[in-house]
Amino acid sequence: MKTVPQLLREAADIYEQRNAIYGDNYKKFGAWVGPLLRGAGVVLETDDDWGRMAYRILMLHKISRDLMQFNNGGHPDSLDDLSVYAMMVRELDEEARQTNLVDVKKVK
Repeated sequence: MKTVPQLLREAADIYEQRNAIYGDNYKKFGAWVGPLLRGAGVVLETDDDWGRMAYRILMLHKISRDLMQFNNGGHPDSLDDLSVYAMMVRELDEEARQTNLVDVKKVK
């Protein structure tokens, strides 16, 4: 069994590996995603709304990671994850429409 210090050392190794690829993306993410989301005028009222938004934020995070590698040809893993998240959001949105959690008349 691994000890807490061993697990923390492993986590630090993972952080250093990812940081070498993405840089300090986690420090910059809020600066561009905040204005984007505020500008969209999204209203989150229910747990389902928050769930649907959470995966959209994950999608934006994957886009930001890919952009950090744009000049190196992009980051295929982030794009693969993005496609999966997109279909998860689509399913959640369809469930919301079918259960009248969203106003279907507003959906185009």
